[in-house]
Amino acid sequence: MEGMAIHNTSCNKRISADSVRPQSMNRTGPGRTTGTAMRKKCLLVMAGAVLLVGLGEIACRLIEQAYDSAALNPTGDSVNLTALNYNDTTVPRRKTPGEFRILEFGDSYVYSTVKTDFTPSSVASDLLGQAGASTRMVNLGEPGTSFHQYRKAMRHWAGLIEADALVVGVFLGNDCVEVARRIVPDDLPVNGWLRDNFVEITTGRKRLTGARHGHGLRLIDFVVDAVNIETTGQYVTMDVPEPHSGLYSPLPEARFLELTRLFAVAGEPAHSAELAPGWQALAETGRDLSRLGRERGMRVAVVLSPAEVAVNAGLWRKAALEAGIDPQSFDPTLPGRMAEAVLAKVAPDVAVLDLTPVFACAAARGDVLYPPREIHWNAAGNRLAGQALARFVDRTWLGLPKDALDGADPCLDAAPLPAGPANLEACLAAAGPFAGPARP
Repeated sequence: MEGMAIHNTSCNKRISADSVRPQSMNRTGPGRTTGTAMRKKCLLVMAGAVLLVGLGEIACRLIEQAYDSAALNPTGDSVNLTALNYNDTTVPRRKTPGEFRILEFGDSYVYSTVKTDFTPSSVASDLLGQAGASTRMVNLGEPGTSFHQYRKAMRHWAGLIEADALVVGVFLGNDCVEVARRIVPDDLPVNGWLRDNFVEITTGRKRLTGARHGHGLRLIDFVVDAVNIETTGQYVTMDVPEPHSGLYSPLPEARFLELTRLFAVAGEPAHSAELAPGWQALAETGRDLSRLGRERGMRVAVVLSPAEVAVNAGLWRKAALEAGIDPQSFDPTLPGRMAEAVLAKVAPDVAVLDLTPVFACAAARGDVLYPPREIHWNAAGNRLAGQALARFVDRTWLGLPKDALDGADPCLDAAPLPAGPANLEACLAAAGPFAGPARP
């Protein structure tokens, strides 16, 4: 009996697995069917949302690519350079009768940190027009670029915009250094940085076509910046002195002196071998200019722009002493002499204008041509460069009457600077060899 009692107790304690299962799991009626249907609906909604976002993302990318392609490869009668964030306006693809047109390429020194009407390109065009030569200099400068981008831009725009001449502006302070030290990537596309900039540099207008990257999806990028424009206004506030643009940017003293030292590197003979890739890139640019000139019947030229360190001896002494560098290591004439010598070897048909003597003359008489702690010219510097450019175009290509450009700055007639202590032939040998001119 006792054993049976135990057995019965054990049996009584046996619990069916069904009895411990949650009641909801035992449902087989309408409640369970409704839950399953809801889950399916949620999954369908989520899948639909993901599909819509995916389709929206694809559409945004395709529209962006189509817009960029159409803007960069116009098929109409004109090119809206403002829409591409160049420091210029709309230009007809075909010249007007009697017009002498020049396409100018380069970095921020060509683009300029002043508004369109005050750039050297505009100043030169106006002066030549007033002298009776209808001239249009098209500013195709792109900040943050160097020789590889100049060559791409020349080939691209020379095939789209009719012109009589091509000019490349070379900044002697950093163009060679940026290539040699890979500061500027070789593979930047034409108009890449300008096109991707959310703000129109010369006016401060926000550009939804340049929506900022930062959210992983272009769809979200466009939505965020569209909301930004709607809620905060179409323009950003630019607290810069007239006639400067949004590119004007005075630097902290330490950063300014750091760049001053960098801009002196091309004038230090000890760095000639290191800068060989940069000087070779200049040589290739010269060859491209020469080739395009022959193929398209265009005049071709290079304009050399000095850094402030090349015309302001006091600035170099300060930067050198703070860095523990011998001030005598820098020859301010070497960058210009190297550039002219390289171009003479590889592309002797390319005309060259070196602005260094002009700016050294103006600086010596006390002109302020660079704003404090800014690496670009101020309005006076841009105007002086524009006057020199107008004189160069006239004397090299147009041949206006001698007194046509009245009121020219006397420094335009400045003699070339006496050669500095650097041995040019030794520097060329260290940076070379340089092959001869390209064959027709």
